Amino acid sequence: MHLSEPLTTLTDYALGVASLYFAIALLQIRPPKSQSIRLWSIGFLGSAGAAFVGGTFHALKFQIADSVLKMLWNITVASISASVAFMVSGVMVSSIHRHHKSRPWLWAGIGVTLAGFLIQQTTMPLHNDIFHCLQILALYLFFSGARLLEDRVPPD
Repeated sequence: MHLSEPLTTLTDYALGVASLYFAIALLQIRPPKSQSIRLWSIGFLGSAGAAFVGGTFHALKFQIADSVLKMLWNITVASISASVAFMVSGVMVSSIHRHHKSRPWLWAGIGVTLAGFLIQQTTMPLHNDIFHCLQILALYLFFSGARLLEDRVPPD
């Protein structure tokens, strides 16, 4: 079988492996009872799913029916959306504050993600592949910030 976009498939799958690693590593750092860590882990799992399905989309792009491609792409976009929602929820339930040690990591992750997104929107060669590699870096930054979060203590 010939892959339609081999490098994009490879970088997508690498992004999926990294996301899966961060999901599992977070659960090993903190006790599973930490709601913020569980939400971040679910977010990373969503990101892994998006990357694996997106990689499959790019692998089969010129070989399967348009209806199947559309389904794969819809799953990819829905998984990305769910991933972001869980990660944001992980921040919302945490005790993060203005000078919290996780903030520089999380802001750096947002910055790298935005830079990658801007590159992905260009017509430069390898724009998807560069985005995937930058997103692996962004996920590392998010992981580094998320592992420092603690749950907000509910008011008495």
